[in-house]
Amino acid sequence: MKQVDKKKIIDAAFHIFVRDKIESAKMSEIAQAAGVGRATLFRHYPSKLELVIAVNAAKWKEYLDELDEKRPIASINEIPAIDRFIFTMDSYIDMCVNHKALLQFNDNFNHFVSRAGTDSAMLNNFKSSLYSADTRFLKMYEKAKEDHTFRTDIPFEEFMRETVHVMMAACTYYANGFIWGADEDENYVSELKRIKGMIVAYVRNGEP
Repeated sequence: MKQVDKKKIIDAAFHIFVRDKIESAKMSEIAQAAGVGRATLFRHYPSKLELVIAVNAAKWKEYLDELDEKRPIASINEIPAIDRFIFTMDSYIDMCVNHKALLQFNDNFNHFVSRAGTDSAMLNNFKSSLYSADTRFLKMYEKAKEDHTFRTDIPFEEFMRETVHVMMAACTYYANGFIWGADEDENYVSELKRIKGMIVAYVRNGEP
């Protein structure tokens, strides 16, 4: 498949998956929106599940490449670990404001894939697209062991669940409007910044 055709399919599918949700989206509509025939679409993505995984891998790589341009992985060695951590928290808030569709799609993706019973082999491309994020987080944690700018007294996986994943979950809920008394026209950045502040205080000072 030509790169231009592949990008058209990925972009069209992403738009339709966000608009209609993955479960309701039709492959025929995606082919039409991408300007390719159904045969072409199914030749390269034999099932909706394979297309969904390809879309998520491509869109996350696209976002992370953009993020790496702003703050390359190599910069971890040049700044305190806490500064990198705060940058990560701010990047999720930025996602909620400027990349809301990615958070909305990713949430739907997780539910769809879990119900589809996807095996790990099918997710290899998606996992590889997250390499820069995983590397960045691990290097940040190891840097904190050296400069002691945030706590490292708990295992890396637990630290990630309690901090980075909590912030992403909060931003995902806000992006989807799954919050108490949500108003579609309201700006909730100040609330997300307060959540960020609580998490940063936790990683700096530990439990009260």
